[in-house]
Amino acid sequence: MEKSIFKPFLTVVILMVLASLALAFTVDVKLVDKPGVVMHLPESLVGWVGNELRFCHNEACYSKPAMQGQYFVRDLELPDICPDCGEKLYTMSWAEYDALPKDTEFVKSAYTNAAGGRIFTSIVLSGMERNSIHRPQRCLVGQGNTIVNEHTMEVPMEGRAPLKVAVIEAERLYNTPDGPQNYLSYYAYWFVGQDRETPSHYARMFWLGWDRVVRSVSHRWAYIAVSGKREAKGREYEKEIAAFVQEVYPPLLVNNAGLQGTATP
Repeated sequence: MEKSIFKPFLTVVILMVLASLALAFTVDVKLVDKPGVVMHLPESLVGWVGNELRFCHNEACYSKPAMQGQYFVRDLELPDICPDCGEKLYTMSWAEYDALPKDTEFVKSAYTNAAGGRIFTSIVLSGMERNSIHRPQRCLVGQGNTIVNEHTMEVPMEGRAPLKVAVIEAERLYNTPDGPQNYLSYYAYWFVGQDRETPSHYARMFWLGWDRVVRSVSHRWAYIAVSGKREAKGREYEKEIAAFVQEVYPPLLVNNAGLQGTATP
């Protein structure tokens, strides 16, 4: 526990040292616009069919309790036009667009299988301001979720080391016509740079500073997330995470061989 509490402070100290070195010894940092992931989710995977999400920024649409301005592309006649108000649709919600730098990029899809299961998948790509990405915990709590547990799991990947993924177990109370319903969910995520990946927000911050100082480059980082429903007890859902990630992740990599593993500072 003490080590867990101390780690964020150690990371901050390291970043402060790196920042001081950057101010003292660096003249120019090259901004690399090319991301380490493909900003396009596959339309289908083995056992799963995807349906990309679009969002309306018209308040009359996103303020509706039911859909909240959210639409599935396969259900639309025109993929970029809201069927209710006729305005343009976006790849992020109005709340996300309003809160984040405007060069932040999103892609979101919902995947379903023959058994009726559903997994939501998203990629968030940071803009040049670097504050597009933050700890997912902040957004989950802001959306009304309660975080009940966090841990890291390893997903076996063919031809490379296992992928380390951070997992959040959450719950949220919804008001339904049948009364309050408690929805239990998981949220698994990891960060991807141009040639690095990590499940840790603090490790990402370290590598961001390291690359700026030591390599004089600044990359656009992304984070990939998959989320779905879980049972009240046990971690049987981890099998679903592993099987799905093994399918969805390989086609998203720009340079599979170039990744530097899941090192943490």
